[in-house]
Amino acid sequence: MGDIYVLLGIVLCAFVLFIGGWLRVDLVGLMVLSALALTGLVTPQEAMAGFSSPAVVTVWALFILTAGLTRTGIAHQLGRPLQRLARGSEITLMAALMLFASLLSALINTVTVAAILLPSAMELSRRSGYPPSRLLMPLSLGCLLGGPFTSISTPPNILATDALRNAGLEPFSIFDFTPITGAIVAAGIVFMILIGRHLLPTRSGEAKTGYHKAIGSSYQLDTHIFTTRIPENSPLQGRTLSESRLGSALYLTVLAIQRKGVMMLAPAPNQVLEPEDTLIVHGSPEHLQRIHASQHLKIEPPEQVRDLVSQHLFMANATVHTASPLSGVTLADSGLRREHRVHVTALYTADQTPVRDLRLHRLAPGDQLFLQGEKAALETLAHNNVVDQLHFITPDHPRLPAEEQMALLPVRVPNGSVLAGHDLIESRLGNAFGLTVAGIIRESALIWMPVPHEEIQPEDLLLLQGSFHDLAILQGLQDLDITKQSARLSEELESQQIGATEVLLSPRTTIAGRTLASLMFRERYGISVLAVWRKGRAFRTGLQDLPLQFGDALLVYGQRRNLEALARDPDFLVLDETAAQAPRLEKAKIAVIIMVTVILSAMLGLVPISIAALAGATCMILTTCLSMEEAYRAIEWKVVFLIAAMLPLGAAIENTGAAQMGASALIATVGDMGPRWVVGALFFITVLGTQIIPTAALVVLMTPVALSASATLGISPHLLMMTVAIAASSSFASPLSHPAHLLVMGPGGYRFMDYVKVGVPITLISLVISVILLPMLWPPF
Repeated sequence: MGDIYVLLGIVLCAFVLFIGGWLRVDLVGLMVLSALALTGLVTPQEAMAGFSSPAVVTVWALFILTAGLTRTGIAHQLGRPLQRLARGSEITLMAALMLFASLLSALINTVTVAAILLPSAMELSRRSGYPPSRLLMPLSLGCLLGGPFTSISTPPNILATDALRNAGLEPFSIFDFTPITGAIVAAGIVFMILIGRHLLPTRSGEAKTGYHKAIGSSYQLDTHIFTTRIPENSPLQGRTLSESRLGSALYLTVLAIQRKGVMMLAPAPNQVLEPEDTLIVHGSPEHLQRIHASQHLKIEPPEQVRDLVSQHLFMANATVHTASPLSGVTLADSGLRREHRVHVTALYTADQTPVRDLRLHRLAPGDQLFLQGEKAALETLAHNNVVDQLHFITPDHPRLPAEEQMALLPVRVPNGSVLAGHDLIESRLGNAFGLTVAGIIRESALIWMPVPHEEIQPEDLLLLQGSFHDLAILQGLQDLDITKQSARLSEELESQQIGATEVLLSPRTTIAGRTLASLMFRERYGISVLAVWRKGRAFRTGLQDLPLQFGDALLVYGQRRNLEALARDPDFLVLDETAAQAPRLEKAKIAVIIMVTVILSAMLGLVPISIAALAGATCMILTTCLSMEEAYRAIEWKVVFLIAAMLPLGAAIENTGAAQMGASALIATVGDMGPRWVVGALFFITVLGTQIIPTAALVVLMTPVALSASATLGISPHLLMMTVAIAASSSFASPLSHPAHLLVMGPGGYRFMDYVKVGVPITLISLVISVILLPMLWPPF
């Protein structure tokens, strides 16, 4: 008896520590193991047996197997149907998650289902905006509720069936457990929808999404992601993203295009826009609002000023000669606009090749310039020997392609425009759109070729001159408007192939001082830079021309395979390695074959589940579905140590005779009250033990008690063995009761009492349903 009191003291102390949450659960498990060994309740061999237990091997091997499924994209595909419900209510998500998990648990090991669906549930949480704590416990409960659907789907069912066979009785058939399990699943889902969800906590877990939340908070992504739509007959239709100037003109990055219900994430610059496309963009909404026609710029008919402009502005072509001050400099540094009030509309090299990007080209002898300005200003250039061979031409000169021929667009700056009070440089009409403010009509006065620092005033009529192409782009952008701005938009922009992460300039970087434009960052890596974090603030505009500095952090977005390539570049450090991991889709079929082989071999009894899982995990690594380092990282060592440390407790209970004494006493107490009382008492004892004793060990302990009570009381052994199996699987009220609960404990941020609050009522529901239905399904006499 003394050993029983010592055992009860250890169990009570463990429960106090579990409930209080002062220590980690795996540390409490190790304390229990140490106490059992030091008090002699278990032998040294029994104390260490947990670490070589098939259950422990199965658990860590299943972690590796499911990591292989996740790494090859299979887990994402399995959970993909759930993602369609991301916009649904919490009730819809909870019911769908529990139903899907319970049905899948009828075919696959419960722990495996929980591990496979965990990434999908986390993705569902991220997309829906509900905290993981609202969805992960329903996931684990769904797995546990649906586990006993067949006679081979859970260890308790298998052990109960074998016990009947060994006793010379007819074993359970494969679907004998289905009716009672179906009733319990339905009742459990209804309870969670009506009552249980109000008992769930609302808190963040220790999931890997915490880093992404920190990024979102630092960069204020939710307030800088919005949608806009390409209207019918827009000048932007048929043009590529790069031609639309959304980036250069409005500092907007197109993160996704939604077209006819299909979402295209991280579209390439050459993606052609179509009418009714919905663009999800990142940037400052005010840049789009700045040029919106109804608010800040109003296009007026060009006919009213065309004659006036033709009287003052002329076009000419000229050549850069060897002694010209223009030789060797870019147009931005040439001073042609600033000092000479002359605009370059087109440029050809000495070999007659047209130059597309005028800003970056360095002028060289023989370059041919097409110039625009007042006649006197153009003649002064030739007189001062800045250019050579000056010839006046008409705007429809044959050397200019049709799309480069100059056109006129008068634009009124209405009262309240955000452009009012800013100079021409700040308006970005020139750099962003390639347009020249040829003149300003202000109170009937004409200002021709205004200086770049000329301040724009309300009611100014800006005379914009540029190619038909550039003017069409401006008109197209003016038709755009913000159609949606929601905190949930950012949740739609990541997938197993597309992601966002933060990168730093490495200590050995060679690119400090250079700009993203000079690095051709987008062209080189295929990744968009959404923002640069510098000295405590995020910069989102002018990033292409912002010189990079040590200490800069870049928020990047694109294909994960491109992020993976960036991570290998010695100039950068990727802060979140998981975001830069592209799924190994080419290994998906191999991973499926391995997992199916493991499941079938265990279901058919060819090899024990522990051996099948171990061999499968080895094959995952050998076939490079997973690397050895990834396999080590995939194992939840807290779960492994907790299970290994707690398994000897079952041996201690068996060694001291505590289980049989308690069960026999309770059966003797209710034996004369009828079969339902016996079923209820047996269920209660079993479900109480399963909170601290591994289910397999508990079924082994309770099987002789059930068969003995059956023989003594004359009650059907099938009824009592079914009761033991269902009760052993009703391990809902403690995180220690089942590995599926432990899997979601960290990501969901759950505490011990969270499981008690939700699990106890479901356990009572399972008890009531079993007491009512089991004697009806399996007559006692």
